[in-house]
Amino acid sequence: MAVPADQDLTITRGDTETLVVTITSDGTTPINITGRTYRAQVRSQADSTTIKASFTCTVTDGANGQVTAVLSATDSATLSAGIYFWDFEETASGTVSTILSGTVTVTADVTR
Repeated sequence: MAVPADQDLTITRGDTETLVVTITSDGTTPINITGRTYRAQVRSQADSTTIKASFTCTVTDGANGQVTAVLSATDSATLSAGIYFWDFEETASGTVSTILSGTVTVTADVTR
């Protein structure tokens, strides 16, 4: 079983956050991910049952391994400033794998 890559995020509450992830076979060579699905969630604790926010994940270039994950401004606005946990999962042929995981530091917004 592969260990997820560590990817910490820093976001500003109330902003739209967009991540473009390229799935590779060796760290540089993209793989075809057509037909696979992705999801990413933010929680206050890694083992919490409550989802604080979810990214909308879309395969934007399957042949070149590209997924775009978007946390909407509306969803990020619901987060209080602080530290959370997140991960990014792939489902391929019924097998679920966590690709990325880490902390999310949410900074307070000034303009609302």
